Amino acid sequence: MRVAMETPEAKHEENTTGGTEIKFSLVIQEFCDNTTAHGLGRIHFVNHWIRKVFWSLLFIGAVTMLCIQVHTLFDKYRKRPLTTLVTVKTETSLEFPAVTFCNFNAMKNFTTQSGDKKLTEIVHQLKAQNSSKVPGNDTSEAVSESSNTEDIEWSQEDFQDPENLDTRYQRGKEMSVFLAKEDLQILTLLGHQFSEMVLSCTFRGMSCRNYTTWNWTSFWHYKYGNCFVFNGGQVNGVPVEILRSNNRGPSEGLNLEINIDQEEYIGQLTPQAGIRVDISKPGEMPFPLEKGVSLAPGYATMLGLRKIIKERKDPFNTKRCLNSVDRDDNNLYTRIFNVTYSSTACRESCLAYNQFEICGCVEYRFPAEALFNICSVTNIKTLKCLSRVQNLYKNNRLNCTQSCPPPCRLEEFKISSSFATWPSQNYEKYYQEIVLENYNRLLITKSGSHRKNVLKLQVFFEDLDVEVVSEQRSYELVNFVSDIGGQLGLWIGFSVLTLAEFLELIMLLCHLAVKKCFKKNGTSESCLPN
Repeated sequence: MRVAMETPEAKHEENTTGGTEIKFSLVIQEFCDNTTAHGLGRIHFVNHWIRKVFWSLLFIGAVTMLCIQVHTLFDKYRKRPLTTLVTVKTETSLEFPAVTFCNFNAMKNFTTQSGDKKLTEIVHQLKAQNSSKVPGNDTSEAVSESSNTEDIEWSQEDFQDPENLDTRYQRGKEMSVFLAKEDLQILTLLGHQFSEMVLSCTFRGMSCRNYTTWNWTSFWHYKYGNCFVFNGGQVNGVPVEILRSNNRGPSEGLNLEINIDQEEYIGQLTPQAGIRVDISKPGEMPFPLEKGVSLAPGYATMLGLRKIIKERKDPFNTKRCLNSVDRDDNNLYTRIFNVTYSSTACRESCLAYNQFEICGCVEYRFPAEALFNICSVTNIKTLKCLSRVQNLYKNNRLNCTQSCPPPCRLEEFKISSSFATWPSQNYEKYYQEIVLENYNRLLITKSGSHRKNVLKLQVFFEDLDVEVVSEQRSYELVNFVSDIGGQLGLWIGFSVLTLAEFLELIMLLCHLAVKKCFKKNGTSESCLPN
């Protein structure tokens, strides 16, 4: 049983020879006797020196482990780790996405009969079944001399030698280059027209075939020609109201009946028949080739949508993601199509500008501007330069990835598709009469059926639930403080009150030091620094 201790003041009164020095030791002894910190009391109470050394080593080891653990915790807190949380919200209505569709056939066949000489020549070359050799390499186009392209590594993997390419593939690239150099207004007239393709359009049961009233927009795609956008969110750069869907199911979505006009296909240019459909957020640039789905004629295709929202965090404010998705006038697609920010469009724009800066031209797949030259697909020097730029882009040396982060809030659509034969055998004749009566169009092909020309597209929400995938800080300040408290308690038995005991000890020692100074010099002024 521990005997009640005397106070340091009492012991000081008894020790007339020890002076203030003994009082310092008494304060420390009292602290060791009564502190709630583990180990210090054992060091003071045990009598044998071996036991004192043993407990001293244990206490030092515990403090060392505490420091290591606290450093690990601080390092974890400093890195600001993130965790992913998935939640599902049910909405009463959702913004309907932008729906883009393009005919696989870029130009109607009749245009080649009286069109441009060069165009007719290329088409005839494509149609020549015995043609198996690509024309010789073009050396007329020179790469920009201002760019030091010889110092840039180029990859054989990215280099496409025209001599080794498939004939049809190379001819298709040559046709794309030729079209990219043509006037955009002329190209628009050469492609399939909205009034000819769209036989019927309804949104939530309301007719939406009127191009102007329903704010349809269009753009020219280098591979598919005229592409038409429903609910694009803007017309000629002016924001328009975004349509919403208040219920699920096909009747509450977009229903299109489309005529692909397969009789007007250029066979050697278009081996596939149908349309390409892209689903995107209104206002963003659609990329039907890279992100779209293909629909075949003779079928009714149902695209059921589920909305997904991805929310990213930027804990260090290093532009890991972009908070604003407003217009970026430095973006090629924004300048031409007046679309909002998307990381895909930004990276493509970055690549195009670097091609122009280094090679003096851009690939045919990029939207043309007056200041851009279109790169040749037969000039070896140009192709090697483009290969160099592609190699730089692939190895992230153009800074396109860093300058084009994803949005901090990204809306995507998960698509599930199903299809059925359309129109049915007994409905086909009746449907032909409807088309003749309403649109004065005869869709029957040479084979005696119009199922090769028409298709039906239904786009709708499967439900109004929104899946939210959000990033959150997984280790906040409260977690850091809590873990430090746990480590203090585990290794040396510290708590907040124990820290208060140490603070009290420091205050007592300071008080004694001041008293010693006063007693020695007889004045308080001599204790102060000069």
